[in-house]
Amino acid sequence: MSKKITVLIILTVLLVSLIGCAKRIPINYDQTRTNALIEIKTVTGKTCEGLVRAKKPSFLVLQTDKYKKRSVVKINRDDISHILGKNNYVTDGAGAVISEWEIENSQKNNSLLLYTLGGGGFSFGASFFAGSLINKSMDNVDNGKTAMWATTAVGTTLGTLLFARAGAKKDRTESIEKIREQHYDLAKQKAEQDRLKRKKLQEELQKLKAEREKQKQEIEQLKEKAQKEKK
Repeated sequence: MSKKITVLIILTVLLVSLIGCAKRIPINYDQTRTNALIEIKTVTGKTCEGLVRAKKPSFLVLQTDKYKKRSVVKINRDDISHILGKNNYVTDGAGAVISEWEIENSQKNNSLLLYTLGGGGFSFGASFFAGSLINKSMDNVDNGKTAMWATTAVGTTLGTLLFARAGAKKDRTESIEKIREQHYDLAKQKAEQDRLKRKKLQEELQKLKAEREKQKQEIEQLKEKAQKEKK
């Protein structure tokens, strides 16, 4: 049993690594987007991987360290040989790219572990049962046992992989939805803050306008008083 658990844990770790690294394809400069995770190879042969923090017509700014926002590098467009990235990115409700780093930081592996352990146990049982039937149908005992354990091993491995993949996909989906909700809440808060700022500015303008009107009236009154005194 301990060996089985060890195998399942190893599979889990491998799946997390594989699923977390989406396949990249060659893209052109115009297809890069802010917050996209890309890999750039320069004309000098240097490779640089990072998150696009700023995009200008003539250069890109990449954050090269996942945990250090100030770790950035500027790459001129003319120095770029080719770019690897994605042509379809995960976006929030406003259409902004949700970075893979943000997804990784937010993602939990609850479903992955649950599906891996539960699916591994189910797959082992089903595969062992199928292997036992094959064993009973064979005349040679040794060949029957070999076929039984081979069927059990292959079935358990494939079944565990499928269940774990489904669990990881669920964890990723939940993480993305959570981030979208967070982005929506932040956008809503910002909109409310902007509304309050505009309201305050309008009130200040109205107050300033009223003060100027009052000053104008006072000046007119002083003029009238001065004219009366002359008479």
